[in-house]
Amino acid sequence: MLPRLVRSPAGVVLMALAVILLLDLGRSILVRTAMTEPVAIWKPDPSVYADTPWPPSAGAPAGAATGVTLYFEHCAICHGPDGRGNGSAAPSMIPRPRDFTQGQFKYKSTPAGEPPSDDDLYAVIADGLSASAMPAGRDLLTPDEIRALIGVVRSMSPPSDAPSAPVEIAPRVEPTADSIARGRKLYGEAGCSVCHGETLHGGAVLADAKGYPVVSRDLTAPWTFRGGSAPDRIWLRLTTGLAPGPMPAYAETFDGGQRWDIVNYILANQRIAPWAPGGVLQGPGENADLAERGRYLVHAEMCGLCHTEIDSDGVYRDDRYLAGGMRVGALPQGVFVSRNLTSDPETGLGRASVAEIADAIRNGRRLDGRTLNFWGMPWMLLHRLSGEDAAAIATHLKTLPAANNAIPLPLQAGFIETIALKLTGGALPIAPPPVLTYSAGSYANQPSPSPDRIQEWLIAGQWVAALVALAAIMRLPSSGRGWLVAVFAIVAACLFLAIGWFVYETPAIGVLPPDQVAAGATGSIPTPDVAGLPPEQAAMARRGQYLFTVASCALCHSNDGSGGLKVVGGVGGDVGTIFTPNISSDPDAGLGQWSDAEIARAIRSGVARDGRPLYWQGMPWDHFSNWDEEDIRSIVAYLRLMPPVAEKAPANRPPAADDCKVYTFSVHKTREPGCRG
Repeated sequence: MLPRLVRSPAGVVLMALAVILLLDLGRSILVRTAMTEPVAIWKPDPSVYADTPWPPSAGAPAGAATGVTLYFEHCAICHGPDGRGNGSAAPSMIPRPRDFTQGQFKYKSTPAGEPPSDDDLYAVIADGLSASAMPAGRDLLTPDEIRALIGVVRSMSPPSDAPSAPVEIAPRVEPTADSIARGRKLYGEAGCSVCHGETLHGGAVLADAKGYPVVSRDLTAPWTFRGGSAPDRIWLRLTTGLAPGPMPAYAETFDGGQRWDIVNYILANQRIAPWAPGGVLQGPGENADLAERGRYLVHAEMCGLCHTEIDSDGVYRDDRYLAGGMRVGALPQGVFVSRNLTSDPETGLGRASVAEIADAIRNGRRLDGRTLNFWGMPWMLLHRLSGEDAAAIATHLKTLPAANNAIPLPLQAGFIETIALKLTGGALPIAPPPVLTYSAGSYANQPSPSPDRIQEWLIAGQWVAALVALAAIMRLPSSGRGWLVAVFAIVAACLFLAIGWFVYETPAIGVLPPDQVAAGATGSIPTPDVAGLPPEQAAMARRGQYLFTVASCALCHSNDGSGGLKVVGGVGGDVGTIFTPNISSDPDAGLGQWSDAEIARAIRSGVARDGRPLYWQGMPWDHFSNWDEEDIRSIVAYLRLMPPVAEKAPANRPPAADDCKVYTFSVHKTREPGCRG
């Protein structure tokens, strides 16, 4: 039978078509069977990063005292179950949460090297630390509960004698021109400019006692001073230092009056707050040094959410920061593995130029010229990045330590299945997948032959079979009519392939202008109505809209802020079903009744209005904790002006038997919990 078919041109065509279909089926099988398990799963040393159950209160020992239970509920996710600063959310935060076992506390009234007083610890827990991830708990905890937490923190610290008496604050030196001039001279003699700069704007990346990064404070921005910006608070910081950070104590270096001179010099150089009359935005997101601006944007954005490997409980592997390797399932669009963004020349971005990287970020152009599928990389939102910000991010990525981490190319189902699923799924040319899945572990460094190489072989086989079929068709005609039929068949096949190619590749169609793609994705994000607002408030609201877009808030909360999208399973499988909340200005369904402080606390500390912790893999507050105060307030200003949407998100559901086994994000709105709907 087979020899007879091969001798006939029509038979060859049929055989070639059969081979094409079989290879197409092979591709659909490959996309479902390859990369189903990680190549490796990293497990951190628990003393460095400890896995924390969800909710964190579940980690409290049975019958634990009130203070211990409160500690696990409110503190362990950052500070770790044993107080080492090793909570599951810690790797993304700059600076890292305090390690209580070192017995060193920055914001206190006692001399350097002495433990803090109970009043010092009470103030930090009750009032939080300004412009940081450490939230204020005064509205969530009773005074007795705060005192119980103080006892737990002290029990984790090295034993010590009773704290010394608070430092006696020297009489204030009047901020005269002479005092300010003396302060400027002392500022230079003390070497303050090494960290904070000649202009006092700070921004230098330093290291704390454990080697983790710390960014020197912008002394012109008092709203960023963690321990308060009142003159006596600044004087105390100069006196006691900020151990375990690199800021030294100057109690033995300068007398009390000299420290007041330095305080007066700092106060004389403070700028107007951006939200006050005459103020302008000058935070790290506006830094003229593109490398420094890029460092800030990368750590505050969600880059690390996908491009950094996580363990089975969602802890980020910070020694391979942005080295990629996370598997993202997005069928029928494909299966993607997040790219290596480090400076490695072989597997990362080492050989790419800043312009090429910026083009990939904003316009979805791969380094080989092809278009990135935005279901694997949301460049349609990042297209709204300014050219300078994109270049800043690219500049910083070029400085990341090289990590050799070979990333396989995306896999797609067979040509026919992909077209069928996209056509039946509707919404072309976006063709959204029903869900996106994110898997723990590393899918980099696939064993040979890698799945993407096998996919290449299958596709090459299909092209060979197609050429054989074409050659056989050319042998069919024996008359003018036959030639007409052959030409018609070839034209019809080419037309079918052209239409099929468009559907198959959508939305990664290189001929579509990036502006058009981005406009379709972000055009309905509300523009704030700033008419009648002071120019400073208008500028902040516009900055807030910009950040809402490029920080990908719309990806989870929808363009109108209505939320309602579903996260199921969570890393570790103990999260249940989470519905993204409505963050529009609606007073009942949204944030209309929240205070500015409550919104800011939720964004960068992961604390809901009622005190519930927010899952850091669902709401990436651990990354957002790195936003500067000016940008946080800008986002809040924008949310205040976002039109109200009276659409309340469904209630979250605890873990259940029908939860997804892998972290799953539903692209469509649904009110059904679990993996259904």
